[in-house]
Parts: sequence; C-alpha cells; structure tokens
Amino acid sequence: MIVRTRYWASVGVLYAAAAVTLFSSLLVFPFPVLTPFMWLLFGVLFVLLALTYVSPVQLGDQMISLSLSIEIPMFLWFGPIVTAASLIAAWLIGDFVRGKMWDIERTIKNIGMFMLMPTFASLGYKLVGGVVPQTHLATFFQVLFPLTVFAVLHFISNYAVNWLYAMFEQPDDHFFLAIKWDFASFAVEYALSLLFVFFAVAYGAQAIIFLGLPFVVLLYIFRLYSNLVLANRQLTLISEVTMELSSELREDQVIAALLNGLPRIIRLTSCYLFCPDADGVLIPCGVRGSSLEMEEQMRAVRLQPGEGVAGTAFLHGRALLSNGRRQPLVRSEETNAAIDFGRSMIAIPLIYRDDTLGVLALVHKEYRAYSRRDQEMAQILASQVAISLWNARRLARTEEQSYLDQLTGVYNFRYFDMILERMCHNADCLDTTLGLLIMDLDHFKQINDVYGHLAGNEVLKAVAQLIKEFVRAEDVVCRYGGEEFTVILPGVSVDSAVAIAERLREMIAQHPVSVAQIGKTAFLPLHVTVSIGVAVYPIMAQSAVELVRNADRAMYVGSKQRGRNRVAAYEH
Repeated sequence: MIVRTRYWASVGVLYAAAAVTLFSSLLVFPFPVLTPFMWLLFGVLFVLLALTYVSPVQLGDQMISLSLSIEIPMFLWFGPIVTAASLIAAWLIGDFVRGKMWDIERTIKNIGMFMLMPTFASLGYKLVGGVVPQTHLATFFQVLFPLTVFAVLHFISNYAVNWLYAMFEQPDDHFFLAIKWDFASFAVEYALSLLFVFFAVAYGAQAIIFLGLPFVVLLYIFRLYSNLVLANRQLTLISEVTMELSSELREDQVIAALLNGLPRIIRLTSCYLFCPDADGVLIPCGVRGSSLEMEEQMRAVRLQPGEGVAGTAFLHGRALLSNGRRQPLVRSEETNAAIDFGRSMIAIPLIYRDDTLGVLALVHKEYRAYSRRDQEMAQILASQVAISLWNARRLARTEEQSYLDQLTGVYNFRYFDMILERMCHNADCLDTTLGLLIMDLDHFKQINDVYGHLAGNEVLKAVAQLIKEFVRAEDVVCRYGGEEFTVILPGVSVDSAVAIAERLREMIAQHPVSVAQIGKTAFLPLHVTVSIGVAVYPIMAQSAVELVRNADRAMYVGSKQRGRNRVAAYEH
C-alpha cells in the first residue's frame, strides 16, 4: 500500500513538472504556420517517427528506438508542443502495431514522459539562443550548440523519469544493459539528427523528405545489428547457465538453476517445466511466476499430452511458438479462466536419447512477445537442460538402488543411518516428535535350521512386505540387519508409537508365511512373531544415536527377555 502511494506520488510529480514545462513552452514558442509544404514535411517526419516505435530494439521490458533522430528535426520546424503530441501518437501506434497489452500505469507514465522531455529540453534550447520554428537556417553552426543542449536535457529528463519509477519497481535483468544501449543509441540518434539538419541547411527543408528512405534502411540495419549483438549476449548467458546446470547433481537443483537463469536470457511473465507422472499426465515440476499467488495457481495446472501448446509440443516432440492474441495454456475453457497468464508462448520438449523428459513452457502476457530467435535460444538451453535432467535422474536411480536392500526391497542400514539423523533435525525444526520401532523376528535361527536359508529369505521378504503395507506413506521402513527391521514414525507420541507397534505385531502374527521344508516340495504355513522396541525422540532420547540405542534396549530387555512376541517402550 505504501509503495503504491509513493508510486502515484511520483506520477503527480511527473505531471506537475510536465504541466509547468508545457505551459512555459506555449508562452515561449509560437505555433508554426502550416503551409501545404509544411503539412507534407510533418507527414514524412511523423511516419518516420512512428516507424522508430513500430520497430524498436527490445531489451527485456526496456525499449530502445531511434526516435530522437526524428524528434529534433520535428522540433526545429514545428516546435515542442507539436513534437510532444507526435511522440505520444507515434508511441501509441507502435504499441498497437506490436500488440502490446494495455497497461494503464505504463500509459500514464509514458504520456507524462513524452510531454515533459521535448518541452523541458526546448526551454534549455531557448535559453542558449535557439529559435523555433526554423523557417530559414543561415548556417549549420548556428543551431549546433542549442541542439546539443536540447539533446542533453532530453536525455537527462528521460532517465530522471526512469530513475524515479525504478525506485518503486523491481528492474529486470536487462534494465542496466538498456542504459548502456541508450547511451550508444543516443550518440547515433544525435548524429543522425545533425545529418538531417545539415542537409536542410545545404539544400532546404525538402532535403529531409528525400532522406526518409535512407533513414528507413538505416533503421533496418540498426535492428539487424542490435539483434546480432543481443543474440551474442544471449548465447553468452546460455553458456553461463549451462555451466551452472552442469555443476548440479540433483533434479531439484537443476530445475532451480534453470528457473533462475532463464529470465536473464529470455523475457517472460511466467515459465513452467512440465514432467509426466506415472499416468502420463504433465504436471509442473518447476514454476516461476510474477508473484507467490500466481505460482500457487501454476502448480495446480495439469495437462494431457496433446492438450494446448505445451501438451502438443510434448506429444509431437517439436518446439512450438505461439503469438496469438489470446493463447491460453490449455484448450479447456473450464481451466482457462484460472491459468491464462499470457498471450505468447514458447514450448520446447526436453528430449535426450529418444526419451522425452518433459516440456519447457515460456509464457509472456504481451501479444507477439517472442521471435524465432527467442525460440532458437530456448531450444539451445532446453537441450542442455534435458542432458542435466537425464544425468540427475540417472544419479538418483543409482543412489536409490544403493540405498535399497536387494532381498526385501526396503531401505538398507546405510539409508537408515543417513535418514534418521536428517529426520531428527527436521523434528527439531518443526518442534515435533519422531518415533522409532526396532523389531526382531523371533526364533529366526530355528527357521533357517529347519527350513533352510531360502525359506528364511522368503520369511524376510514376506515380513518386509507386510510392514510396508501397514505403515503410512510418510513412515520409513528399513532392514536394520539380519532379521531386524526398523520403522521411523514422524510426529507420533509415545502412546501412539506403542499402539502402532502393537497393531503391527498382531498383524504379522496373524499372517502365516508359506515355506517349504528342506528336501520337500509341499509348502507349510509358518507363523512368525516379532519382538518390538519403541523409543520416541526427543522424549526418550536427545540424539539419533541415543534413539537407536534406547529402542534397541527396549526390544531386548523389555521384549526378548520377557518372552518375545511383545512390544516394549524404553524406560528410563
């Protein structure tokens, strides 16, 4: 609320300054006499001015044009008021042609800025002896110094306004790059404006009309050159982001590096990284939006392969660029109302070794925000992302296999030792408890002696399966070693942990395991029982090591030594 109040206060300051300079210009500068030739001259200059806004260089949300090179000749022949009105009209035409989304705050800011810049600069021009309108130029050097003052004041007022607004807005990564480009374009624009003035001195004002076509060609060359420079910069940034991606080994770290680096390369309102789930539905495994509320909505998006731009790109394995006037993320009208965040989209499938890992979707709120160059840059980055994701997933699979007990399919002691310490730390952070059950199969040695080790293995697998089916999704089942298993229970009290252990003990006792005797083919039902020790952190232990020791002691002293097939909690 405070930021918005200060924002509108800055608008008030801008329009107050613009009103003062506008009124002063009305008093100081006479209105030009519009002869047929002057109308023709104005028409040519206005068309050229509009072209500079129709075809600017875009740096993030910053726009660089060559408008000053036309603005100065227009000011010399038509004065600051006509120039200010022409700037506003040309900018609005440029926005309309380029399909820019209507933004009331941006419009108010730019209209105020276009009113202020030529009128403020014109007062400095007048103070150093400049004359407007220029019906006759005696020598080029008569206007050189006043025009220099005009150009410098114009540039200063432009960045004074931008600085004023930057205090209330978070500038994007391209903001400071745009300042550098503005310095360079200012020098080019001023030189071009002097060229127009020089030819007008030498050959009359009609020379400006004949310079129109070369100026249009120059605009095209300037755009080509700037696009080349920007493409090189994008490639440099892609190289930097690729290095960050290559250094990450976890999938979540790869996704975080992508979402942090992507806005530096391509401007966007939001972006998604969709990955298929077990049912083939595309779900966001990474999102970046302009607000936390927007990201919450983005995480709720679900796509079927072939649905919308992103789903189609995933299904057919090819990049898609859409700059439609209304481009929802999906086709579904019911979903569209909640998740239509933009009009332009680039969707790039992430493919590596003929495996489609997901799809990257870049969304912008503006119409025609993306070019083919943006699509190509996104494809280059996406190919690197696919490699990093594939490597991260392969590492995760390898790691998971190293943490699994090959016989029972539950986690092994190595994983138990690592995860218990981490879960104790989480319990401290969340100010909650952590229960631990340690269970030992009763008389397991006799099972091996009577039925053989293969039968013993079947018993271990059957008991492990029963435990996995019994516990909650957040509980962790591990094979502690030999015939011992552990169950980690987050957020349970002592009474709850004991009750869970008791139900687990009863369930195992009530489910006999079919085993074959040595040398026989007939299977016999074997009733298996377990002894369980219970301890709860931090009530009964102050560390992970102490928790294991106390649960183990409860099992041996409280359960094994008291007849087996029972549950015992640790006692101080």
